[in-house]
Amino acid sequence: MTAPPADPSRRWLAFAVALFLLGLAWTAVDIALDQTPKLRHRATLDSAYFAFALWVGAVVLLLRAPATEWGGPSGSVRVARWCWALGAVMFWLHVAVAFHFAHRWSHANGVRHVEETSGFGPGLFVSYFFTLLWAADAGWWTTRPASYARRPRWLGIGVHAFMAFIVLNGTVVFGHTPMREVSGGIFAVLAGVLVSRWWKLNE
Repeated sequence: MTAPPADPSRRWLAFAVALFLLGLAWTAVDIALDQTPKLRHRATLDSAYFAFALWVGAVVLLLRAPATEWGGPSGSVRVARWCWALGAVMFWLHVAVAFHFAHRWSHANGVRHVEETSGFGPGLFVSYFFTLLWAADAGWWTTRPASYARRPRWLGIGVHAFMAFIVLNGTVVFGHTPMREVSGGIFAVLAGVLVSRWWKLNE
């Protein structure tokens, strides 16, 4: 009797969870090594990198699966769902670390920093909205995947387009070398995958 073929999605799921745990440990080490308040604290930067990596993983898998399958038992969809949820948690950690080390838990300091970097201090509210939106979207997909898969197409496109725009600005437009170059390359690949999927759907 032959054994059933191994499910490759299990390995990718294990990799996603390991990446998340590594991000937690890495951020904790950054904090332990340096507790000096500063705008570009290593814990702030590294937690953002890990959140970005999980976001990329989820987006790639989502682009490969039709939206109608997002609520199903597909292995790749399950991995995407985990990446999405773990990425949201990691981003909340990033926000907490940033407010602790960069802004000393002061909204006014945060507005001032955004004003200095982007020229529009109230843009911090966009960051707040992004953080809440990712958490809400991940919570919906995790707890009610069937309902999530049936949501209006315009809503799904709007959420992901907005989030991609914010991530693009955070990593490429206002990012720093070498993250800017790496992120730019990743977005170029994502754009290629998106165009390829659109092409196949319209053949």
